[in-house]
Amino acid sequence: MEFEGAFRYFPKSEATWHIVKSDHGIGPRAASFMNKALYARAQELGVRFLVETPGKKILMEEGKVAGVLATDKDGEEVKISCKAAIICTGGAGANKELIKEETGYIHGVDMFNFAIPGIMGDGLKMAWEAGVDKLPVRIEQAAVLVGTEELAGSVCNVFSQPNLLVNRNGKRFMNEDQMQNTTFMSNALSHQKDRTGFSIVDSSIVKYYMRNGVDNVSLVHPDADVSDFAEGVKTAQENGVGNLIVADTIEELAEKAGINVENLVATVEDYNDYCESVDEEFFKDRRYMRPIEKAPFYCARFCPGGYGTVGGIRINENCEACDKDFEPIPGLYAAGADACNIYEDSYMFLLPGNSMGFAVNTGRIAGMTAAEYVQE
Repeated sequence: MEFEGAFRYFPKSEATWHIVKSDHGIGPRAASFMNKALYARAQELGVRFLVETPGKKILMEEGKVAGVLATDKDGEEVKISCKAAIICTGGAGANKELIKEETGYIHGVDMFNFAIPGIMGDGLKMAWEAGVDKLPVRIEQAAVLVGTEELAGSVCNVFSQPNLLVNRNGKRFMNEDQMQNTTFMSNALSHQKDRTGFSIVDSSIVKYYMRNGVDNVSLVHPDADVSDFAEGVKTAQENGVGNLIVADTIEELAEKAGINVENLVATVEDYNDYCESVDEEFFKDRRYMRPIEKAPFYCARFCPGGYGTVGGIRINENCEACDKDFEPIPGLYAAGADACNIYEDSYMFLLPGNSMGFAVNTGRIAGMTAAEYVQE
């Protein structure tokens, strides 16, 4: 397996995102080429894969792993005897009930994380039932523009630029220059009313971007050209996209978006004054200080989002699953998102790719230590 190289995700990040080389260049689904390479090598080594056979229970005998209970696609029970088992089922990003119970977020309301089908937290539940210490389950957060799938790329790109950002109360709550770090932004949004923020631009800002391109781009959204923004907004309005608001006055914009009208008017006045001098609230870089004064005005809604859940299973440096006394459960190991307790409330997005790095390396360590345990 080869890599395209190590890249920065966004300008302020470090070049730590190692992107797998594929047959279609840098883009979606590149990691599938890594999976295929690993799969092919595993088959060469005689590994047997049981697809459509979800694990249900870790079987224990005399305090040690003795097997795994699963169910095949026909609903028949499958019992696999083994001396060691490694749990690495990718977290619980598609389990709305578990996310609400463990984090307090409601998927689709105030949390818009990836929900990969089948990632339901089965491994977490099996581990906890087997006596593994239950640690906090968190969302690997990255803020999202709500309804992105319904918006043109140029529209998303414009609203992701470091312009005025306010909460439901019509007040700023972070330095908008940090919006490019979507983890920072998601954390800030999580502390606002309805866990919601609004990016606001006016027609002069839009025209500047349409003529000159946007200020910041990322490896995921590399195109600075947003010349089709007006067309994208028109399409969104025709399709009834509710998270994109257009108005002729700031007051109308606030009313339509559900923002405190009086406060937003005052915030815009203060912000426009800062554009002529210095940002006295957050000291944002003057390059990004553009006044909000020419109609029509536009705003779009941001909420917390992310890549799914991380954490829940306590492991030690050997990737052995441990109980509440930090003692390893003989024969039980965990890796990847299920065991990724390194982030607390923040995914380290300044070092992009570190979650993949954790998954790859804990999987390797768990495999080596499990093999050594079985041999002994």
